[in-house]
Amino acid sequence: MGKNTIALILPTILLIFSFLYLFFVILQNRELYLEKFDPKLYEKKYNQSQWVVPNSKNVISDEDLFTYVGYRYVKGLNPILINPETAHLGKYLIGLSILLFNNQRVMSLAVAFLSLFVISHIVYFSTKSYFALSIAVFLTVVNTSFTDQLIHAPQLDIYQLLFFLLFIIFFLIYKKVGFKLFLFSAGLSLGYFISTKFFLVGFIIMNIMLLAYYFFSKTGIKKIFIELAVLNLISLSTYVFTYIGYFILGGTFRGFLGVQKYIFVFYESSKIEISKLLGSYLHLIFFNNWRYWTDGYPIIHYQYWSILWPVVFILGLLSAFKLLLDKKARKDDLTVLLTSFLIVYNLFLFITPIYPRYLLLLFVPLNILVAVYFGRILERVIPNLFRNLFRHSGLSRIRS
Repeated sequence: MGKNTIALILPTILLIFSFLYLFFVILQNRELYLEKFDPKLYEKKYNQSQWVVPNSKNVISDEDLFTYVGYRYVKGLNPILINPETAHLGKYLIGLSILLFNNQRVMSLAVAFLSLFVISHIVYFSTKSYFALSIAVFLTVVNTSFTDQLIHAPQLDIYQLLFFLLFIIFFLIYKKVGFKLFLFSAGLSLGYFISTKFFLVGFIIMNIMLLAYYFFSKTGIKKIFIELAVLNLISLSTYVFTYIGYFILGGTFRGFLGVQKYIFVFYESSKIEISKLLGSYLHLIFFNNWRYWTDGYPIIHYQYWSILWPVVFILGLLSAFKLLLDKKARKDDLTVLLTSFLIVYNLFLFITPIYPRYLLLLFVPLNILVAVYFGRILERVIPNLFRNLFRHSGLSRIRS
């Protein structure tokens, strides 16, 4: 069996297994995607929830909140009137899912498959390796932080992941070919990213990531200034555009700035003691316990925790370290970009009150780096192993 044959067969098997597993998860939860949206039910849930009735015992989940809010948005409600503290784009997409499919979760499913497609494209663009591509897809699909987004849909994290991945691929293509259209596309994707959850956090994380990338890649000052200016101008304009419903209904730019101030004050006025939560995400990854920011800061567990989490976390950081030590790999924009993001995002998670779903944006870059580094090693080792097995089995038949 030739090396090229093995290099095609093994990734194909891994990809088939990955999608069979994903279809199995979807099949197990198919009733969620067949359920018809009931606007009266969600209106009742919202009106009885903590968002309307102080100290209400009828706590509404984020999934149900985003469903109701997204539906109201696409029906023409001014987006600053309900749940303005969370950026609007993801909720608009949830509302669009309701309009198109009469179900709030189908769009999440489509976005999940698109994310896998973009992951495969990112890895192949950088490595030209089907083996690395298949490893990245496999590690993403079997990670419960990814499948949880399909079981407890709709959440905003899966949308944010897609926009992050689109930014990565467009930025990589731009750096390779230098065509300004791809820089513009990267700016739009960055705008979609910061318009999906809390704007300011996403904006700061991505800009620090880019500064770290430019530092490691030793880019010239003039080029840094131009690229950052273009990316930020386009992304901020995109964010403002997501308030189109507000402006159509008579909102002013001054009022828009007032809304941003309200959002900042809303989060800044939190009474959470960050000192009690430092590094909580590491406890969640390694030991499946983390402190929740309710009274007494209880330690709780996550039902979808997997032993794969600490394994991928360690292997991912090891891969980033090894790749940066390699002079050839250090020139690869994907390696530098994702390593820069992981440095910044780990620091963010260390000081942030977390939910387990925040780890989705951590694990996918780790999966990609594991695929890039170990994919190269396995691509050399496994074909030789198979050839030796076939050679020895052939010799044994001759001897017999």
